[in-house]
Amino acid sequence: MQSGVSMGLLALAFVGCGNPSPDATNDDAQDASSLDSAAHFNAWILESPEDASRYVDRAAWHLRQGRITLGLEDLNLALKADSNHAPAWSAKADALYLTQAFEPCIEHLDACLEVAPGHIPCLLRRAEMHIHLGKHPEAFAKLNDVLRQDALNHEAYWMKGMIYRDQGNAANAKSSFQTAVEVNPDFFDGYIALGLALAAENDTLAIGYYTTAMELNPNSVEATYNLAYFLQERQPTSRPFLLRALDLYRDILKLDSQNATAAFNQGFIHLEHFQQYDSAVVHFSQAIDALPYYHQAFYNRGLAYESLDDLTQAELDYREALRYKPDFTSAALALQRVLDR
Repeated sequence: MQSGVSMGLLALAFVGCGNPSPDATNDDAQDASSLDSAAHFNAWILESPEDASRYVDRAAWHLRQGRITLGLEDLNLALKADSNHAPAWSAKADALYLTQAFEPCIEHLDACLEVAPGHIPCLLRRAEMHIHLGKHPEAFAKLNDVLRQDALNHEAYWMKGMIYRDQGNAANAKSSFQTAVEVNPDFFDGYIALGLALAAENDTLAIGYYTTAMELNPNSVEATYNLAYFLQERQPTSRPFLLRALDLYRDILKLDSQNATAAFNQGFIHLEHFQQYDSAVVHFSQAIDALPYYHQAFYNRGLAYESLDDLTQAELDYREALRYKPDFTSAALALQRVLDR
């Protein structure tokens, strides 16, 4: 499947109480730094140890630093202080999801909705878990609960779009994704989803949505790859599109020098579209360096070597492709062809 939007849990939305503003002065930054410390959070809790929200604040700080165990401990303290504190249930469900403890995550989301049936973060996360399990009616019910409270909740529209997409209802999927970006013009995942939906229909409008996603997140490999792949695969093929795709793959490799797929796709364009076999060899070799068991890269590099009449190297590459994938029929046929020559 082409790289696209996955149904990962919604991003954690913890808000620390000590983050400096973008235009903070040095003194402001020092003050902010003192707030973003164990001493600050410990003192903050000691002032009011019965306040569950303060434990949630410290848990958020731990989780931002990647200390999931300590974060969970603080969330347990928050729930001990106030078992009806919905943000603590929601935050703990998020943390459990990060540890891949999916059943406890669901249990905490259900507990959250028992004490606070209208808590939007828990409704969204519970809907998402329903989607993971293929329970679309239950997911729709939770999302409609969200939209009754917040008619402009872009994540709810996006998730509805994901359900429609899974059900094969492309028209309603696109409509839901479009609504998501209309109510939140900065919603990166919405533009990615729209791009994927239109790319599946070979519609060049996908270019605009992927471009907007790249503008929102210039360092996104996902958005850049999706655009490059669409330009590469669109029918009929176009030389300007292919050249633009090569530029984008180069951009990806600047962000991630070990991105084997970007290197492979460069090689494929040079091999299949431009018949520039020397260049193809270079890019397939780069893909193999990044992913040594990349059997498709060995096979395609073999094709490039064969086109250059370097049958010895072609044979070696076809054999490597078959070593990693013994049932690779195309490589077996190519190897026999070289041996016959």
